[in-house]
Amino acid sequence: MALNKLAVSEANTATIDGLDAGGISAIWRRVRAHLREECGPALYSQEIARLRVRLAETGALVIIAPSSFNRDWVEDHWGARIRALWAELDPSHRDILLLAEDQDAPQSVMANRSSAPVARKPQPAATGASVAPVPAADVAPVDARFSFDSFRVGPANEVAAAAARTMVGAATPPFNPVFFYGDYGVGKTHLLHAVATAAQNGTRPRKALYLTAEEFLSGFVTAMRARDTISFKETVRGVDVLLIDDVHFIAGKPKTEDEFLHTIAALVAENKQVVLASHKPPAELQMQDERLRSLLTGGLSCPLGKPDLDLRRQILDCKIAQATCHYPTFDVSEAVRDFLAARITSSPREMEGVLNNVICRTALIGQPVTMEVVSTALRELSLSSERRLTVDEIQKVVATHFGITTADICSKRRTQAVVRPRHIAMYLAKTLTTRSLPDIGRRFGGRDHSTVIHAVSKVTGMIDAGDPVADEIDALTRELQG
Repeated sequence: MALNKLAVSEANTATIDGLDAGGISAIWRRVRAHLREECGPALYSQEIARLRVRLAETGALVIIAPSSFNRDWVEDHWGARIRALWAELDPSHRDILLLAEDQDAPQSVMANRSSAPVARKPQPAATGASVAPVPAADVAPVDARFSFDSFRVGPANEVAAAAARTMVGAATPPFNPVFFYGDYGVGKTHLLHAVATAAQNGTRPRKALYLTAEEFLSGFVTAMRARDTISFKETVRGVDVLLIDDVHFIAGKPKTEDEFLHTIAALVAENKQVVLASHKPPAELQMQDERLRSLLTGGLSCPLGKPDLDLRRQILDCKIAQATCHYPTFDVSEAVRDFLAARITSSPREMEGVLNNVICRTALIGQPVTMEVVSTALRELSLSSERRLTVDEIQKVVATHFGITTADICSKRRTQAVVRPRHIAMYLAKTLTTRSLPDIGRRFGGRDHSTVIHAVSKVTGMIDAGDPVADEIDALTRELQG
């Protein structure tokens, strides 16, 4: 069947699995409302609003994207969330397919899509419910594009990347569990997919299962309601490598924490690799079960930080190379690449969002990539072309530059080795951020605003007098602003 033969007419009121076309549209409106709130109006209008929904004759839900590139981006970044939101509103647990306009019917898509098929195993239960939809245990639903080859390594992530490669090459887990943590969009999910792909396709193929914490939670809750947790346990524990993303979603849910604890403990006891990811290190998660916290902190924790300028440029070049596979005429000059890498400093994911916006403005309508187009994309996504800095970032960069710690800078110590960096950090905080003097003082160990004024005056006087501190200020400013 071609895609246009899949859909049930929106005027057709015949029901499928208890929902008519009007009911499907109502659920989709609610899902989109959640997505708009979560991703923000700019990104929503650019990537999500263009999606259309149809109901296939098989009962599967088909979400149609205007292009393959848009489909891939939505699948990578919001696919799991869309499915989770839909599952909350539609009790039928129908398959959800993300397709581009020119893709074939679900049968061929399910055979070719990079995500593995979802195992649906309805079983009778006293409640009439069915077992939770959990991915099949013989493969991991991973995106093969997220491989080690496409993961760019720099100072911000080199420890995590080395640990990931070591896990894949080892006969038995060298560290267990392994916990990747860092801000949103810095590459944690990419690394999890890379581990799963390499484990499945290595010289010693192993069963790998990738789940978001939300999928783990949803599967477990549904299994409990169906009074059939055995199937759920067999699925998540019957693998060689279990990878769970966004672990912080499990924190604070006692029953799920308990199941999560026993799952990890069972796999670790059997020398099976467990890989987890979260936006915070294990010690900072709000876990109610101290046994779980102890188990997580007892493994290897690897941070992923924000990439520096060189790494951002590498990531950008990789993203552009991937885009040219879909759009051969998409050409980005070196000047534009340098500009984007210097200005988008928050995360690679934000950089990808800007790149998608640029593609829509150029490759899709046959226009060249210019600095003006890029600047417009930055404005529309509310990204200033100027570097936004925080006092914390300034303290970290200054501390590293002078070989001390941020705790030293905020301490009461008054040795020259600490006072000079502290004054410079206060000066940079005053000149590079919009924070008030009292606010800056509070962020430097609860100091008074008069202390900040003194520090700024001191550094300003040194600069005016031709002190070498001026060179250090220039170097630090360039580093902070990318």
